[in-house]
Amino acid sequence: MSESSWSWLRDDAPLKHKIVRFIFFLSSFSWTFNPIQDYMGESTPIEKIFTRMIPMFIVGIYCITSEHRDMLKRIFRPGMWPLLWYVLFGVFCGISSVTPALCAWKGLEIFIAIMFITVSCRDADSTKKEFVAFVRLYEGLLWVTILLAVINPALGLRHSPSIIPWIQSYIPIVNPNALGFISVLCLARLLFLPARAKPLRMIITSGVLLCAQSRTSYVVTLFILILFIINGLRTRQYSRVVVASVFSIAALALILGWHESLLGIFMRGQSSEELESLSGRTDYWEFSLRYVSWLGNGLATGSRSLIFIGEETFHKGSVNLHNSYIEALMGAGYVGALPFFMMFILNVIRQGAHAVTRRNVFEELFFICAIIFVARSFTSIVFALYSFDFNNMLIFWSWLYTHNVGVPEKTVITRPKPRAYDKTLHEQQIGMEQITCQSLQS
Repeated sequence: MSESSWSWLRDDAPLKHKIVRFIFFLSSFSWTFNPIQDYMGESTPIEKIFTRMIPMFIVGIYCITSEHRDMLKRIFRPGMWPLLWYVLFGVFCGISSVTPALCAWKGLEIFIAIMFITVSCRDADSTKKEFVAFVRLYEGLLWVTILLAVINPALGLRHSPSIIPWIQSYIPIVNPNALGFISVLCLARLLFLPARAKPLRMIITSGVLLCAQSRTSYVVTLFILILFIINGLRTRQYSRVVVASVFSIAALALILGWHESLLGIFMRGQSSEELESLSGRTDYWEFSLRYVSWLGNGLATGSRSLIFIGEETFHKGSVNLHNSYIEALMGAGYVGALPFFMMFILNVIRQGAHAVTRRNVFEELFFICAIIFVARSFTSIVFALYSFDFNNMLIFWSWLYTHNVGVPEKTVITRPKPRAYDKTLHEQQIGMEQITCQSLQS
């Protein structure tokens, strides 16, 4: 396919939309720096107002004043009801929790995120453009992590303090797992879609992926390569098969040289602490499932609610369940969380069927996103609260529910209703015809 046929890849959105999109992108990392004490006092820290609340209010105001604000009514379409129910129920249950302000704020963040994605992803084409635009921002994030790693080698790819509070809170030098999944998403975009300086960008993205040392990301990358090879064979684009094969051979050569180190990564967690390993996470899951109720403790309080359980508290109240399903169950209970995650799983299966039955590069690309979501949901809490992964999921849902994913709508032919017989009107028509005939004869 020629490069001109991919002209829609150019981001032709208005400048105002690009600015708001960037603000929205930065705001989606705010959950990382979210001490529970900030929502328990009598006042909210001034830094939270300027770095989280004001940016999200800007996004919300843009949505209700945008030229496409009429699209906001699509928020309440049937495909979004389970998510809205989860948010509403999580906020409602949070009224009686220890941190009702946190539940309300997280609910508002998610609702504004739904508003922005609904306004931005109006049809299949705009959904493609927003997806590509966000992946470009993620790729820029990878460059930021490399830059900070060079500036401060002691901290590597982790969070680097700054004298500027806004940057300190919003330049998201994310944890290894999150960084690995961002790298996987960027790599998939570069593999399946045209891009400038593609070889160099793929090398850099792959390097960050290796440095992230994320076991789950490595497994997902293997699935991506398999799908890429299948796509190349099916579309007879054998250059893709060659590229994927060379990439696999290079990875194999690296494994043969560093197999002991990579084996160590797969056998341990991301930290030397035992509770950060997979066995430690399962202990958290087993412990937290004992406290799951029908109603829950409030949105975004699932992990945090465990620090108030008394003698069985884990490590000074620093708790992370590393599982979106259990986090949602702890926050919104069975009543609020189960409909949401049933729709989540249903959409993943649905996209898998689309990828098999429809020859469309974006069907396969969003199927890769679905695989990433499934893998990420079992190792992180990001799909239970507002985050950049949550926003990616919203774009994915928009792809599923926007104009039947590019399938032409069926033309409905309606039979005209028969008019009732009017004797007077019929006689008048006959009289007019006779007058016309007589005038023509004369």
